[in-house]
Amino acid sequence: MRGMVLAGLIAAWIGVGAPVSAQTRLGDYSPFIGEYVGQVVIATPTGLSKRDLIVVVRRESDGFSLEWTTETQRPDGRIKSDRYFVAFRPAAGKPGYYLPTDKIDRLGARVPLNPLEGDPQLIAKIEGQTMTVFATLIAEDGAHEVQTYERTLVPGGMKLKFNRVRNGEPQVAIKADLKTKEQGINLR
Repeated sequence: MRGMVLAGLIAAWIGVGAPVSAQTRLGDYSPFIGEYVGQVVIATPTGLSKRDLIVVVRRESDGFSLEWTTETQRPDGRIKSDRYFVAFRPAAGKPGYYLPTDKIDRLGARVPLNPLEGDPQLIAKIEGQTMTVFATLIAEDGAHEVQTYERTLVPGGMKLKFNRVRNGEPQVAIKADLKTKEQGINLR
């Protein structure tokens, strides 16, 4: 019995074949720390579009930060880059849930999120090997939008599932496999 427990602990430590630990089930963000890259091709009204995806999870003093970047090449060859950064802290009394503390503005300064100025309301949830971020916002035209980002750890990287629902109608669904940056995926 002792040998099985020791083997399970060693496997969990190196991240191979072991069941998810109790700490991870309770929302431990530590296994997600790292940089992940990948590509996805999606259908747009003007044809197919390839997007480079970068996800970075870092440790913060009271939680973690999540940065995700999407880069798309425009028809004229220029690269359009959308970058988002949000820091999260544990939600009091809610194991596995995290609330946003701040974002980075256009000038690079960290500022609080403000849903009254167009920022989404965010909640992060970590359960097992999946970090889910829920973003809810009201668009300028009054539409209600919910975006769901599921990032599930797999050997060598993570699987990303993204869904956007506007006024109850599905708009976008994207799935992508991201690898750890060390695996050397060449973007563009």
